[in-house]
Amino acid sequence: MVNEISFNCEDAWLNLFVGGDLYPVQVKTLMNPATCGTYFRDVVKVSDAAIKVRGFHWETSPNHIKFRVDIDRDGPLFRHVLQYLRNGKQTSLPDDTFTLEALVGEADYFGIEKYREMLKKKLWKLTGKRQYYACYDDSD
Repeated sequence: MVNEISFNCEDAWLNLFVGGDLYPVQVKTLMNPATCGTYFRDVVKVSDAAIKVRGFHWETSPNHIKFRVDIDRDGPLFRHVLQYLRNGKQTSLPDDTFTLEALVGEADYFGIEKYREMLKKKLWKLTGKRQYYACYDDSD
């Protein structure tokens, strides 16, 4: 059953369980306003009293982190999304168009517009297809 887990600091850790893969992450990574996207703004709520995360306590965790958030998405693809959440514009993008196209879908799902733009820019540079073109500045 999903509850709200309360944390008193953003350095706390939780497990993201995505498509059967486990991703330990600090709460502050999910709260970063430059990268978090609309999905994680809905999962993590900040008030003066506490940080609340929609998830549950997990006694049988395979690691020391006893809090879990389940996300029904592709586990292996999520590692790319998490890399963006952690690194922002410094994220390395794959050169494989199939993976890039799949990641555009993930960026849409998680509401991470800047990541989506980065992916589409890379797809446009790799393929030259107009469907990926947007008004990009080469300095990006």
